[in-house]
Amino acid sequence: MMKKTISSAALVLAAFLAAAQPMTYERYGKLVAEKNALYLAEKYNIDKATASLQAARVFNDPELSVSYGNNQDWDLQMGQSVEVGLSINPDFAGVRKARIAVAGNEKDITEASVSAYLSNLKLEAAEAWAEAWRLREICSLVEESAADMMQIAKSDSLRLSLGDIGSADALQSRLEARTLNGTLLTQQADYRNALAVLSLFCGGEPVDAIENDLPYRITLPSESEICSLAESNRADLKAALLSKTLSENNLKLVQASRSFEMGIDLGYSYNTEVRNEIAPAPRFNGLTVGISIPLKFSSFNKGELNAARAEIRQSEKYLEAARLQVRSEAAQAYNSLLAAISVRDQYTGSILADAKSILRGRREGYLRGESSLVELLSAQQTYLDVMQAYIEACCSCFVCKARLEQASGCSF
Repeated sequence: MMKKTISSAALVLAAFLAAAQPMTYERYGKLVAEKNALYLAEKYNIDKATASLQAARVFNDPELSVSYGNNQDWDLQMGQSVEVGLSINPDFAGVRKARIAVAGNEKDITEASVSAYLSNLKLEAAEAWAEAWRLREICSLVEESAADMMQIAKSDSLRLSLGDIGSADALQSRLEARTLNGTLLTQQADYRNALAVLSLFCGGEPVDAIENDLPYRITLPSESEICSLAESNRADLKAALLSKTLSENNLKLVQASRSFEMGIDLGYSYNTEVRNEIAPAPRFNGLTVGISIPLKFSSFNKGELNAARAEIRQSEKYLEAARLQVRSEAAQAYNSLLAAISVRDQYTGSILADAKSILRGRREGYLRGESSLVELLSAQQTYLDVMQAYIEACCSCFVCKARLEQASGCSF
């Protein structure tokens, strides 16, 4: 029964991996940028900002007025009149130009914010990929250990019948095999769940398996170069810089809206004949031209101007803080990647080979009766711990590389 259970679990995983079409990390990254639902929704902010810029280009609407007058024409015969007027408010202060500049800055900030959103999304997607790869490797590791333990349990059953070992050792080997089988089933479920998360990042594109290699190889520039790249390429820093420009343009808009304004009025009137016997008059046409000047007593209140100037000073401080934050994040990511590479390199030497050799020796010694089951299980646990630590180190390198790319704003 135990043999059938372990074999079935191994066959399920083997069939699952064999039927799956591995997803490459390059294709996965493209799908995240092209089909992620949240990112596609975020991109509509650019369309909204573009529409706002288009709306800011509108000119002031002229005003058309029509009026009718009747000077008691029915009883006093003083005539009737029809008047048509057109009022125009020219933009002498440049309000429209300032409004367009503000809307243009807002659109640029939106584009930078969407770019920053994509950068953070790619980092989250990379972390999800690393987790899926880690679980897949652990599945393979546990499957290998479970198969080895199953062979040992089978051998112990035969040795027990021959009287070479006690019943306690045979029972414990079967228990260890079943325990590893349970762990394998759990890891398989976790791996499938991790693939479902990858599919979510891909906008629902099915992900049944991932490629074998974890791409984390990188040629690192110096820390100062990383910080300089971050200052040049980080989208959130560009957004902070654009926010300062937006504050300056907002001040110009406030100043323009408080400047001199003048309206031009044009009018035409048609008056019918006055047939009153006391004061008769012929029909005639009238033309009027005038100007209107608002009395801007509100301009004496400088609260709006002071707020706009304070916003500029605030945006300058935010920009300064953003530069420091970007350099700090880039330096931290750089140091973390160096440390992760050093940890991974420790395992690429003899550690993995030694752990494997020790396990093989303990297994052979146990089967020959030269070592105890406890020693074999200890060697097996050491091997699992070392291999899991190596897998974790590889994932850490991959994630730290992704974090450095996000912190610097460029790929390596």
